[in-house]
Amino acid sequence: MSLCPECGVAGVPLIFGLPVPEALAAARSGELALGGCLMPPQPPNWECPGGHRWRDGDETAFDERLLTVLAAHGYRTD
Repeated sequence: MSLCPECGVAGVPLIFGLPVPEALAAARSGELALGGCLMPPQPPNWECPGGHRWRDGDETAFDERLLTVLAAHGYRTD
């Protein structure tokens, strides 16, 4: 989990592109943020409840959190 550099609140993973159904469910519950279809050149990967977006360079932590959230909504990787 990453903390917002602007307000200090914990963020949720932010993803871009067409979301899978599990991502839509996670977004509805506030565990994931959807960034839209078009990915900016240097995309942020976290968003706080206040709508601040930032990029955290710890890709491993981001990937682990994203997969945990998606798995909690039924996403399977096997």
